[in-house]
Formats: sequence, structure tokens, C-alpha cells
Amino acid sequence: MSDPKLISEVTLELEQKLAERGQSDKVISQYHYIFRVFSAFSKSFGEQYFLRDTLTRCLQEHYGITEQTVLMRRQCYKRKVLRAYKMLCDTAEGRPFVNRYLGPKSMLAIEEHNQAVLSFCEYLSEAGRSPKTIDSYQRSAMRFMDHLEKQGLTQLADLSVELLYGYTTTLTGQNRHTVKSALGPVRVFLRYLFRNEYIGKDLSQFIGKVSVRTQTKIPSIWTKEEVLKLLAAIDRGNPSGKRDYAIILLVARLGIRVGDVNNLKFENIEWRKNSISFVQKKTGNRVYLPLLKDVGWAIIDYVKSGRPQIDSPYIFLTHIPPFKNYADENHLHATIQKYLSLTDIQDQSRKKRGMHSLRHTLANRLQENRESFHTISSALGHTSPDSAVVYVKTDIELLRECALDPTEVGL
Repeated sequence: MSDPKLISEVTLELEQKLAERGQSDKVISQYHYIFRVFSAFSKSFGEQYFLRDTLTRCLQEHYGITEQTVLMRRQCYKRKVLRAYKMLCDTAEGRPFVNRYLGPKSMLAIEEHNQAVLSFCEYLSEAGRSPKTIDSYQRSAMRFMDHLEKQGLTQLADLSVELLYGYTTTLTGQNRHTVKSALGPVRVFLRYLFRNEYIGKDLSQFIGKVSVRTQTKIPSIWTKEEVLKLLAAIDRGNPSGKRDYAIILLVARLGIRVGDVNNLKFENIEWRKNSISFVQKKTGNRVYLPLLKDVGWAIIDYVKSGRPQIDSPYIFLTHIPPFKNYADENHLHATIQKYLSLTDIQDQSRKKRGMHSLRHTLANRLQENRESFHTISSALGHTSPDSAVVYVKTDIELLRECALDPTEVGL
């Protein structure tokens, strides 16, 4: 058995391996914070050397999980903690850590399947697909291959129509949007496998197409009074409140998607021109928006009196070390819910109260002011003016104008 290692040596060795494997600085910093928690927990018991039992205890007492805990997809952070734990154990005990610990998408048991999916993602990247689309397609392909492995498939060449039908039956009972989003990427994946000779027949033709009517749902919106109550509930006397107030204003007053707010940098604001410009994460298009006075002052208040004093190009940061900008997948739903719980706003069933609903609310206000679809789409950064048509459904007066007059049709 090898000599025990200091936990600081193990974490440093692992971070170097992660860097060599091409992990980004952002991902390594996230793991670094988790390693610090493990290290601090060990030192609280007077231990400086790596002990697996101590880290297992840290999982249980600090994070409320065990090595065998099955975590839901939404529990992203705890899944990252569990991966960090497994990688540390492998590194300390002299084993190479496996790919499935590096991310939630690399979880297939057969390496050929992993490589096929990764090659598929490279193909999508070369074809110009956005990172978000590639991420979605990768998850769908992984889910598909995971099902096939559980059915006993060990070689892609043995993929059959019967196995495809078996996978589609697992989607029985789900709504049409879910089925379409699941099968679409699988169809593209199968086409890729055939063209690159992983399989001998183009099986994509056996994946049926699902037609879904677009814009069938009515967007959730807030009343003006509800938005004011939400903003009033924020304690602007503390750093987190200053940050949250500025973020919510950016979404409610300018309609910026929360993902773009998370990635907003100082270079995106032109103070002398009172404008904000940035490239949208979703569309890849640059938008130009006016920097309204209340929004500008809220940002200034946060930067001067609330933001952690660190060198980062991002405006909005987390207030728990390591200080960093929010992850792309963080929709700040918990932030909205925290302040919503402090108001007397009634929680109507089936009505969404997330950040995106504030964006819908702005579109509804513009619609009520009889702005053109082109103006609304430009303000919200849509790629097509037709995207604003859905907001007609929230304007009762406009809908009345669209209604037929019985006398006009002879009734």
C-alpha cells in the first residue's frame, strides 16, 4: 500500500490532471471550492492526510448524501460534489479517474458508445450548432444509448429497429413537446451513425416525426402592482439585495434573458452613451438596449457597495467563495421565490413565476402600448417579428378587437 498523502497534495494533483484533460478554468474553480470544503472538514478533526472515511463523513454530514445516493438531474451541485469525491478517492489511491466523473453527460458503460456520442458532438460543433444545442443533443443521445445498454446492446452494429421501437415506448404518456425534443436529436444521431459507418443501415427513418403546434400556451405575466411589490420586498441594504435588485430590474425593465444577465460584463455597458450591447447566448445576435436610469443606478449601487472586490470581467457574482459569475444553467428561480415569499402576491395554480415571466410581462406592456411586432421583437432580441405574436393572447382588449361581430355575418 502506498504512503498516505496530504489532502492538499491530492487536490493539487487532481486539479493539474483536470487542466491537462482540457477542463476550463471555470470548472476547475468549481471543483477547487468543493476540495476546500473537504479539506476544511478534515482539518476540523485534526487530520491533514487524505482519509476516505473522513471524506465519506463529510458527504453525509455537510452535503446530506452518500456515495450510493441516486441524485436527480436538477441536483447539479450535489452531483458535482459526488464526482469530486470519487475523483479525489481515485487520485489518492493511485487509480486513473474515469471519464464519467468529469461530467454528467459521460455516463455510458461501454467506451465505444461514449466515443460515438463525443464524435457526434464534434460533428455538431463543426456544423456550427450552438453550445446549448450541442449540450441538448448530447444529453438526448446519452439517454438513448443508456437505454440501449440496459437492453443488452454491446456493439453499435447490432442496433435494430426493435430496439428503436422499445426506446420510443418509454416515452409513452409524455406530452408531445417532450416526445419531439427527445426523438429529434436521436434521429439526427442515428443519421450520423449511418453516415460514419457505425451502423450498416440508416435507422433514422424508423423514428417518427412528431408535429407540435407552436405558441399554443398563454405566457405567464405579472401585473404592474405585482412587479412593484416584488421589487419592494428586496432588502437593498445588503450586498445580495443590491445584486438581486439590479438583476431583476434588467429582466423586468429591459427584457434581457437571465442567461445573458448572468454573463453580462463591464465591457457591455457604455456609460457615456447610456446603452447596453451584448451578443445573445441563445441567438448569437448582438442587441443594443438603452441603459435606463433606474437600471443604471441599481448597477452602480451594486458595483460600488455590494459586489465582492475581485478582478472579474463579469458584473454579477456569487457572494460565496470562490466568487464567480452565475452558471449558464442557473435561471435564478430561487432568487425570485425568495422575494416572492415576502409579498402577499397570490400564487395562482399553473402560473409560472420565474425570471422569464418578467420578460413576458415587458412584452405584454409593449403590446398594450400598441407597439409593432417588429419593435417588440427588437426589444426582446427575437430573431423573427413573428415571435411576438404569442403576446397577443395576453392582451384582452386586442383580442376583443379580433372577435367577430355577429351583425357583420348576418347573425
